[in-house]
Amino acid sequence: MASAVADAYTREEVTCNLCKAHDEEVLFFSPERIVRCRRCGLIYCNPRLDAASLQKIYSKDYFVLDEQDSGIDYKAYADYIGEEPVITRSMIKRIKKVEQFAHARGRMLDIGCAAGFSLIAARGRGWEAEGIECSEFCVTHARSRGLTVHQGSLRDYPGTEGSMDAITMWDYLEHSTDPMGDLNACRSLLKKNGVILLSIPNVDSWSYRLLGKKWIGFKNIEHLYFFSRSTLKKLAVSAGLSMEHCFYHGKYVSLSFFLSRIQYYVRTRTLHRLVEQIAAHERSKRISFYFNPYDILNVVLRKS
Repeated sequence: MASAVADAYTREEVTCNLCKAHDEEVLFFSPERIVRCRRCGLIYCNPRLDAASLQKIYSKDYFVLDEQDSGIDYKAYADYIGEEPVITRSMIKRIKKVEQFAHARGRMLDIGCAAGFSLIAARGRGWEAEGIECSEFCVTHARSRGLTVHQGSLRDYPGTEGSMDAITMWDYLEHSTDPMGDLNACRSLLKKNGVILLSIPNVDSWSYRLLGKKWIGFKNIEHLYFFSRSTLKKLAVSAGLSMEHCFYHGKYVSLSFFLSRIQYYVRTRTLHRLVEQIAAHERSKRISFYFNPYDILNVVLRKS
């Protein structure tokens, strides 16, 4: 099955991660081939980027601003490392949410921790926190800060069964090549009554219904799965977890980051260039504010 995207990446065909069926309907190309399982309703990319291509994507260029090209491309972050103060501020707010549901400030594992800003926030609030990250660049950066980060996937993690009080997956599950496998592994790692808090782009959201294939959740080619509340609940139950609570939670963003998102919807070249120039300005990087578009669903799962 060919991809509609002509690029340097290679792709693989997959079955539904939730029900294992290969019975799909094509929704659209955006630009990836987005399908929905006819049996369980899960939306995903098929074909999707293979392991080698994903490794190429999560290189240094994914997280660090290219000074020679300050425009915003398909990347999730124009300058993730440069936005540390804003991201850490958001992470502190997220950790406080974890504390509303966890029984103790004990051991925490953040899956897809990137450069470790979540771990800095968690340690600052008294957690014994460590992370898992596939990007070699980010792992090196995090370790240089004295953080405990394991390189690879959850399958590679040398954790002990029943050792974690809380596991977080902030903006991770849509990137996972095996969400079902990840939730099964998380259940094994959690203590009894331990919690998982995760955030996902929500295909039940107003923005998806309004924008369809132009929805920003489809913008990044490394987004592989697109969950609704219903499909995530099915996934959780299949992994032996209960869905305890769902809520919308925003985050702090710089004006530069915010404009990079607005830029995606600008269609005229002149206005696009103007937004790009403002986003690249140093002052735009220093201005930040709290923003909640109510399309990122936060979910609490518990091991009973």
